[in-house]
Amino acid sequence: MTTTILRHELIRTKRPLLVILGIAVVLIALADLLGLFVGVIGLVFAIMLTFTVVPAVQLFFAIDFYRSSYGSGALLTHSLPVRGRKLFWTKMLFAFLVTVLVSILTLIVLLLQGQLVLSMGGGLAEAYRELQLALRQLSALWLFLLVSAAWMVVIPLASMFSSVVIGSGGWARRLSIGGPIIVFMGYYVIMQILGFVSFFIPPVVDIATGEVHGVSMFQSAMSSPDAPLLPLSIVFIHILIIAGLLIWASRDMDKKVELR
Repeated sequence: MTTTILRHELIRTKRPLLVILGIAVVLIALADLLGLFVGVIGLVFAIMLTFTVVPAVQLFFAIDFYRSSYGSGALLTHSLPVRGRKLFWTKMLFAFLVTVLVSILTLIVLLLQGQLVLSMGGGLAEAYRELQLALRQLSALWLFLLVSAAWMVVIPLASMFSSVVIGSGGWARRLSIGGPIIVFMGYYVIMQILGFVSFFIPPVVDIATGEVHGVSMFQSAMSSPDAPLLPLSIVFIHILIIAGLLIWASRDMDKKVELR
């Protein structure tokens, strides 16, 4: 049944996805072309556009999940002989797989843009060469980049999908799309507060070397302010909160979906 749902999701969403990606390709190509005439400014704009493709796809999936599960397409979705828990996880799995594919394509575009930057020379090209050198010399940077990429794919989808379910039932049911937005903003504010608190909680990891130090970010910043450090406590806290939201949303969608 999972394969059937995935196939249905592909058929249902492929047209809007192709429209989004088509618009992105056209805009990025025009910005790259502009870079050939106006120099670095055009290329920087093209690179910024490229970085927005993955978040745009994730936002589309969050809106589509709301529409298909609680909006205009909800009646058809919940008439399927499938438990709500399975629908929730399968829809999120499809969004994850597509986002990974889009992320790979985005990375290829960024690498091509990097080569274009090198061909133009200047300060931006020198910065790109220094980044390449750092990646070759510091293996820990590769691990950090891979973990960061996985984090940027999984966390936004998990938080937005969970916010849609939690914000579409109970007290928030009559707020329409406002419910999920309020839940997501609440999650965002809480994570900002916890992020600040984690600044004072050990340990920290050195991004350049991968070494873990049993001191807080505050203490490290006082002694060596230029060190590229990351507080590990916020990572563990964030994982626990996301896991809790997913369990909460999965249970709610399985037991008490309230259609409008």
